Amino acid sequence: VVAEVNGQAITRAQLDERAASALSRIRQEEYEILSRALDELIADHLVEAEAEARGMSTAELFRQEVTQRVNPPDSAYVAALYDQNRSRFAGQPREEALARIEEVLLDRATADRQGQFAGTLRAKADVTVHLDPPRVAIQVPPGSPGTGPENAPVTIVEFSDYQCPFCHRAQGVVDRILDEYAGKVRFVHLDFPLDNHPGAIPAARASRCAGEQGKFWEYHRNLMLEKGPLDQADLDKRAAALGLDAGRFSECVASDRHDDAIRSELEYGASLGVTGTPAYFINGRMVSGARPYPDFAGVIDAELSGD
Repeated sequence: VVAEVNGQAITRAQLDERAASALSRIRQEEYEILSRALDELIADHLVEAEAEARGMSTAELFRQEVTQRVNPPDSAYVAALYDQNRSRFAGQPREEALARIEEVLLDRATADRQGQFAGTLRAKADVTVHLDPPRVAIQVPPGSPGTGPENAPVTIVEFSDYQCPFCHRAQGVVDRILDEYAGKVRFVHLDFPLDNHPGAIPAARASRCAGEQGKFWEYHRNLMLEKGPLDQADLDKRAAALGLDAGRFSECVASDRHDDAIRSELEYGASLGVTGTPAYFINGRMVSGARPYPDFAGVIDAELSGD
């Protein structure tokens, strides 16, 4: 009991349920902050050990392995960036703007090279991480569309919105995952239509209606890879291109028989801490946003190895 109101108890279980979504986001943010800081500490240890092994200071090692390996930005490229963004440098002398652009590009290249060097050191070192990521038990709704073996060691549950540009951008990464981890990963799609995307719910209905004719994944990928207005004409055109029965499809999309399931998935995602799309849960580990392939591969490999 955490509180009493006129003699009626409020329990910790009730409190946890009410705060579950916010707490899930906080725990994920905390883990990501700690994980980045831990990576930095590990890199520091490895760099210090490498400098000692070579009989030099860490500053000299940085100069040899990072600074000297970064080429200054091409002047023509710097000038082109200035011309493309001239309005952002209004009132600033051209030479100062060029110098600033060059500085930013050099800083980025240096950071990239530093990360590469740290990765090389880590790859040949014996590093074991004991920082456990937050994990939630995902209850996949019965009948949810999934691809890949049902007994796969890794299950990825995606919360997505068909009108979300970041979801479209992420589809290429998803396709690569399904190709390179074929037989090891099961991928499940759940709908999370955002309020500011009026075409998201009609598109979610349409994909489910395509599923009634055995073409969910074909329609799903078409929505993700081919942008469009997502109005009725657009949805019908996509269905026709896949050879769906036009009458059955139109009748289904016009009905509301899939709306309860769509809303239920939206509410479920929110309870897990999902606030935007795309959001993924890899064996219960949350990966939020349109991340690059290595971010997914790192989590999948860790799950496959039991780390």
